[in-house]
Amino acid sequence: MKKTKIVASLGPSSNNIETVLEMAKKGADVFRINLSHATFLECDNLISIVKSVEKKVKKVLGIMLDIDGPGIRLDKLNEEEVFLAKDKEIRFYNYHVVCNNTQLSTNYDSLTDIVNLDDILLLSNGEVKLKVIDINTDNFKCQVLEEGYIRSHQTLHIKDSNYHLPFISEKDKENILYAIKNNIDFLALSFVRDEQDVLEVVDLLIENGNEHMSIISKIENEFAFSNLDEILKVSDGVMVGRGDFGINVDLPKLPFYQKQILSKANDMQKIGLVATDFLKTMMHEKNPSRAEVVDIYNAVLDKTDGIVLCDETTIGENPIDSIDMLTKVIIEAEENFPYHENLENTFKQGKLDVTSTISYSVVDSGLLLNANCILANTMSGYTARKISYFRPKSPVLGLSPNINTVRSLTLNYAVIPVHVKKFSDTDQIVTECINTYKEKMDYEIGDVVIITGGLPLNNKNTDFMKIEKITD
Repeated sequence: MKKTKIVASLGPSSNNIETVLEMAKKGADVFRINLSHATFLECDNLISIVKSVEKKVKKVLGIMLDIDGPGIRLDKLNEEEVFLAKDKEIRFYNYHVVCNNTQLSTNYDSLTDIVNLDDILLLSNGEVKLKVIDINTDNFKCQVLEEGYIRSHQTLHIKDSNYHLPFISEKDKENILYAIKNNIDFLALSFVRDEQDVLEVVDLLIENGNEHMSIISKIENEFAFSNLDEILKVSDGVMVGRGDFGINVDLPKLPFYQKQILSKANDMQKIGLVATDFLKTMMHEKNPSRAEVVDIYNAVLDKTDGIVLCDETTIGENPIDSIDMLTKVIIEAEENFPYHENLENTFKQGKLDVTSTISYSVVDSGLLLNANCILANTMSGYTARKISYFRPKSPVLGLSPNINTVRSLTLNYAVIPVHVKKFSDTDQIVTECINTYKEKMDYEIGDVVIITGGLPLNNKNTDFMKIEKITD
């Protein structure tokens, strides 16, 4: 059973219940909807599909909405994709036009104010390159330097430009309010620059009565990386957005940034995710490249909490096979993860409080006894997250009577969230934990489980640990 989470992005290739169901069965834990591409009506449908699938697989599935942030994106094209040929001239307008291979517009109505002659514009994750050759009052002309296909709502990068846009646009505000209305589990923020960007969103959530939605800040340039500590302090986690990051930095530096971001997220006990190009080959082929398999394997060894598939599951031809392959590689990497060494190093570096000490003991005992499962009782998720932080070899059933807590745990490494009733005493905890283990897991007589939690359940400290053997 894999412990590293899989986030599957939804799009034209996966916007039906049959595909989502199979992806969930193959290992998808959270489904991501990018509001740069989906309308609210389309989003309503996708949320409904995920909720329906959740009931069928009897597994809690998280939902993540991704908002634009201060990025410039193409308007909708008149075709699914448009080819821009080398040396072709194309004009960008400040106002909305019918977008094709001769004219384009974006979500930003003052483009001419921020471009200069000879600026280089990048589209399609940097694969398509254009040069500004003429600027007028409300439009400018470019020449295609490197040809390729573009699609609706792709991010437009102006290379080496220092333009500054407000973090929350009116569209983003509408999207955040939509997320609140639909009680979404995770809000992914694109192009975060510093902690103030995140706090703007936090304030908006609080103003609208939602303090439990988890915020995932996407780190996509060197400026955000320079503010990583501050961003992590006010976020629930971060995502290494390798698509845009790979454009905004020298490409050979990207692996360094990925490793540093994951390491810092782990040190600060926050969720660390990585996105983009893990299985790009499988968009059109049934098998990945060898380099892609190694990439996935190394991300698991670098202690990512989850891997995000983007184009592979939104527009790729093999969304289900991609999830299946990702799960297989993750399991292989987890088989070879240095659990003992990691546990000792993590304990030495961490803060020594009661919950940390017991969580360490739980994970250590799980390794020594080769425990089949850890059962963590928690109201806020604190206990389950602490155990996850120590990277257990055993799966963790995160049991909580708080449904918002349960849903928030869908991204934490090794944690299988389960909604349970509130327990009143230790004996009830032990009995109900064993019953839940039997219900949720394939078990055998003689299985060893470790039960932990705190009483009263709203107490932040984890204060007990019990080892049980399944006898009937």
